Amino acid sequence: MRQSPTVLLCLSPLCAGAMTPADGYVSYSGTASAHHSSQFLYGERDVLHYQGGRLTERVQLYTCRDGSAFARKLVGDQDPLAPNFALSDAANGMQQGIRGEAQSRIVYFRASATDTEKSAPVPHVDGLVSDTGFDEFVRRNWSPLMSGGPVTLRFLVPSRLQDYAFQAQHLRSAAVDGVPAELFRLRLSGFWGWLLPGIDVSYSASDHQLVRYEGLSDLRNPAGDNFKADIDFPPQNRQSSSEQAMRDARQAPLARCP
Repeated sequence: MRQSPTVLLCLSPLCAGAMTPADGYVSYSGTASAHHSSQFLYGERDVLHYQGGRLTERVQLYTCRDGSAFARKLVGDQDPLAPNFALSDAANGMQQGIRGEAQSRIVYFRASATDTEKSAPVPHVDGLVSDTGFDEFVRRNWSPLMSGGPVTLRFLVPSRLQDYAFQAQHLRSAAVDGVPAELFRLRLSGFWGWLLPGIDVSYSASDHQLVRYEGLSDLRNPAGDNFKADIDFPPQNRQSSSEQAMRDARQAPLARCP
């Protein structure tokens, strides 16, 4: 019997609509707070590069209260739904991601600096979704989701090195910080879906940008438990950026928070 996964993913807005250039750079930022609390957990700063209208690279920095970075995620463009990515957390040595090319891609996970990396081949599943690829999944399935019925998907969980059956479903329309939005829930299908918490994500109704994430984060607290976070991405924090900003994000030193 397969062991149930921890239900989590880390999402970021793809800056669709007017803020998506055919060629160029976009940046945005968000703040993660403890679930249903104002307690600061971490910040997020992202830079995205578009070429020919396609997102080709994304760099995400996770930051301390003073703005210094403690973790970084690099995301490529090999597959819009299940992109290659590499997440490294200097706070505890956790690493996870997908690497490789074409039919030889590997999913890997290391819980801490003292643990051994685990890895396995990425499953050959049609429409496989992982990590930030869920944003693309929502955009491609907006109409079916808005019809009210659940939409199924296979989601890759790096910490378990395997994919699981999930359901995404529209819950309701609601304003998020004054922005008209649509709220969706992602949860495991079947028996485990009734036992484990889901993830609630709100996308702006006009251009389908992520404006709020509520659920378990990929990042972990000092005890090794995944943060349960509410992450807000105010639309006003999205702006044009530059190649230098992306270079700086790639090269920013990572260290534990003060």
